[in-house]
Amino acid sequence: MDFIVPNIVYQMGKVGSSAIVEVIARTGRPVFHVHRMEAGHLKRMRDERQALGWLNPPIPPHDKLGLMLREKVIARGRRAKIITLVRDPIARNLSSYFEHLDAIWHTPDAHQVIPLDRLIAGFFERYPHNDPLTWFDEEMKPVFGIDLYDHPFPPGGHLTVRTDRFELLILKSEATQSVKQTALSLFLGSDVVVSQANATRLTPKGSVYIEFLSAIQFSPAYVSEMLNARYAHHFYGEQERDALRHKYHRGARPD
Repeated sequence: MDFIVPNIVYQMGKVGSSAIVEVIARTGRPVFHVHRMEAGHLKRMRDERQALGWLNPPIPPHDKLGLMLREKVIARGRRAKIITLVRDPIARNLSSYFEHLDAIWHTPDAHQVIPLDRLIAGFFERYPHNDPLTWFDEEMKPVFGIDLYDHPFPPGGHLTVRTDRFELLILKSEATQSVKQTALSLFLGSDVVVSQANATRLTPKGSVYIEFLSAIQFSPAYVSEMLNARYAHHFYGEQERDALRHKYHRGARPD
């Protein structure tokens, strides 16, 4: 029996991947959604979070699935189609921080319990900000042998990289739905419709998140660290980085 080439949506968390998974699932193709496939990176990440005082629950299902895919598909020399996304690292960190508030603060519904000033301080003191800056080196490169920094990223917001075994589509989270739709349709070989990605501001935490974004202020050093990183330089052009600097020097401010 022929091996069915799986579609693996494989990316750091909070970059708008859920909408992409839904698109592929509607086509009837097999699709797997994972954040980590490299056991060493998973352990380092969990150790780092524990050192910052996070709760350390069992390995979640999506990470177990990622480890299994690497063992059963990638390590056995099989082919795969991979879709990954990139996002402005500061916006991504803000969203991810809110996603994990309960684990960070050791309390259910932490967004309702922890005062706003403590939530803001916790973002800088209790969150690992390098996650988006190192994800492609920690995950994509060792798992698939693809160094995305060897492939210039075009201003159009998407890029396809092909090797003997893998087809990899990189999408910019900030790209329009039309751009994502066109790129995915070409990559999948059939027309698809991309819906609006899930947004933290639309979740039950949304009103507190909007208040948090309106109040938080960033130091120039923090903005520079994020936007001068190789990750930001590779995926965001000079004008895009300048616009982000202007945005974050004024505070996060909800869109």
